[in-house]
Amino acid sequence: VTVVIPVYNTASYVEQTLRCIMGQTLREIEILVVDDGSTDDSPAILARLAAEDPRIRIHTQPNRGLSEARNAGLDRAAGRYIYFMDSDDLLEEETLACCHEKCEREQLDMVFFDAESFGAPTTNAPWLDYRRAGRFADRTYAGAELLGAMLDKNCYRASACLSFMRLELLRNAGLRFYPGMLHEDELFTPQLYLSAARIGRIDRPFFKRRVREGSIMGAAFSMRNMTGYLTAARELRRWAAARDAATRRLIGRLTARFLNPAARNAWALPLHERLRIARALTAYPGVKAGSYARLLGKRPLRKLLRR
Repeated sequence: VTVVIPVYNTASYVEQTLRCIMGQTLREIEILVVDDGSTDDSPAILARLAAEDPRIRIHTQPNRGLSEARNAGLDRAAGRYIYFMDSDDLLEEETLACCHEKCEREQLDMVFFDAESFGAPTTNAPWLDYRRAGRFADRTYAGAELLGAMLDKNCYRASACLSFMRLELLRNAGLRFYPGMLHEDELFTPQLYLSAARIGRIDRPFFKRRVREGSIMGAAFSMRNMTGYLTAARELRRWAAARDAATRRLIGRLTARFLNPAARNAWALPLHERLRIARALTAYPGVKAGSYARLLGKRPLRKLLRR
């Protein structure tokens, strides 16, 4: 198993993250750490840990963002399976062993599992609820079947950190992370599911997501966030265009699922940006009238009520 860990200025957390991977009960792993141009003490910490554990390999590159850091790890991976870990989160020590054993035993392309959030009062927020696996029978699913069922149950989560994948699947399907965008998992993960013929589940919250100030997930909503969601929608639609009608319908449902809340979250942006967003959203029939109303009307209404 190859574990890819992009690192950018997470000196306060990265040793704890690395040690939870170093301590996995599955010992036959390579740990590919991609230092994406860190300017804090992260490189020194990584060098010290690499001297301690020969399974750690460090690749250093100028800062290019999470997608290109993950791609750099993907390009260098030698394992039969691959797992993408974030450099401030944690993983239960049996995770890789359980996932590897299940994939080998059942000849799976990938397995998904759950997560728990920790580290901030917002951990009870609905969007941080990663409990899904218990809502599905313990059997093998085709990717399209599982994605549709997750959308039906309103429990789909895009995070790449919730999937353990066969490396050959990614390479055969040409799957990579889109450079330079936020919310890259909104594009990558649906393609992953729809490329997989055999998916299993493990009903355990293996992944521990840290909620902290200053992280991408914790930052205020900006035009860059919206651009990321629009990029994901555009590229998914382009990707689905060459596929069957059922896949195109599924992608339409999925893009509506993230575009509607994104539009509602963009209400505080300047008017010219909100108008630009509204024009872009007209290409997606699943965006609801209420989302447009909140996008365009909430800010002026708040100003009116304050008078």
